[in-house]
This record gives sequence, C-alpha cells and structure tokens, in this order.
Amino acid sequence: MGEKATVRLMNLPGASGGDRLDGFATRIQADAERIAAAAERGPLAAPIAACPGWDLRELVIHTGMVHRWATHAIVHARPPEVEVEPDPGEDLAAWMRDGASLLADALVAADPDAETWHPFPVERTIRVWGRRQAQETAMHRWDAEVAVFGSSSLDPEQASEGLQEYFELGLPRVLIREKVVPPSASLHVHCTDVSGEWLIWGENGEYRMVAEHRKGDAALRGPAETLLLVMMGRADPSGLDVVGERAAADAWLALPGW
Repeated sequence: MGEKATVRLMNLPGASGGDRLDGFATRIQADAERIAAAAERGPLAAPIAACPGWDLRELVIHTGMVHRWATHAIVHARPPEVEVEPDPGEDLAAWMRDGASLLADALVAADPDAETWHPFPVERTIRVWGRRQAQETAMHRWDAEVAVFGSSSLDPEQASEGLQEYFELGLPRVLIREKVVPPSASLHVHCTDVSGEWLIWGENGEYRMVAEHRKGDAALRGPAETLLLVMMGRADPSGLDVVGERAAADAWLALPGW
C-alpha cells in the first residue's frame, strides 16, 4: 500500500445531531474524568492487561500526552516538536483533567473542515481528531477501569462508531505501518445489537472496505462492544459467531494490532 488512503471517510459528522465537534469534546471530558477517578482510586502500579508492560501511571501519562499532542495539531496544524509530560510528583488526575479540557476547548472552537495535521492515512481535516480522540479516550478509560475496578463497558453506539473508525482509519494505518498485504478473502463484520455492518477485503494487494450489508467469505457477528474489543486486542474472538470460512476470519484477526 502507498501512503495515500485507499478509502474515503464515511459517516463522520462533527458530532451526533450536528456538524460541530461539541459532542466529541463532551465525551472526551467525561471519559477523561473517569480515567482521573481511576487514577485517584489507584493503585497507579495496577497493570494494564491490554498494554503489556504498562501500569496505570503510564496509561494516564500516555493518554494525557496524546490529548496535548492532538491539541497542538488542531491549533497549529502541525505536530508538536516536544511532547509535554507531567512534572515529577505532579497530581496525575488533575493533569489528566487539564489536558482533556484543553483538547475539548480546541475542538469546540475549531472548524471541523479546517485543514490539520495527523498521522493517519485519511483526509487531513480537524473532524478526524474529534472522533479519534473520543475513541482513544474511551478505550483507555476502559483499560483504566478494568485495571482498578475489575470491569468496565463501552456504549454500543460508540463501539459501532469505533468499528467504523477502525476499518476506515486504524486498519489501513496498520497495514501501511507493518508493510502487510491484506488478506484477499473477504470478511463481513456485523453488529447484532446496534446498526453497523462492514465488508473488508484485499484486492490486488490493496485494502478495500464498504460500510454496508454484503456477503463475505466469512462473517463475524456479535455485540458492537465485543466486536470492538476483539479488534482492539482486548477480548478473545471466541465470544463471536463466525459464519463461513473460519480461515478467512482468522486471517484478518491475525493482523498486527493498532
């Protein structure tokens, strides 16, 4: 695959019910608050199962740095030259909240269609940052709560949105980054609790995707939350229904993680 996207962004409004980014900003702050609450509950040394080698402290720092990194890209349309880390001994929960607030303010003030910089193989408009950071924060909120409280959950509609993003943005990036040729077999992914269906396949070594009901060589069916957690390497695919050629499904599930 080359550096250009092979799919165009689809179904990506600024926020539910409108064309601004306020909805994403609200979601980011809500999930960041829950990460901060998990950090306050602790322990900060709690391991993050989905991120081997990380503990809660590292997860909070990573998420807060990503928020500040994205804010700089939104405001300045270029990546930051220096990543902002918390000072030694700084209150990580407060630092988490501050970074999310800066990001939310930048999104609310932004024109969703304005040009920006980001590292993903899709069009470079600010609206990409709204969904990306909402999904990033929600997934790491799930990680933090599992580490501290033993369980968490994702809203089904937001999980379906996350699957759309993964097939549209995440998976193409993985294929480019890892220099992997996508499987030629087609895979149909179908949410059983909310709307959301996709067909992905490889064609002449290029990744292809459509967001519609279409028969594939194999199909994965299950709740949106379970499907997203599987795709993000946080759940075992044994909880999903596999229809058709198992080898086709396994070929896609074996790809490197995002």
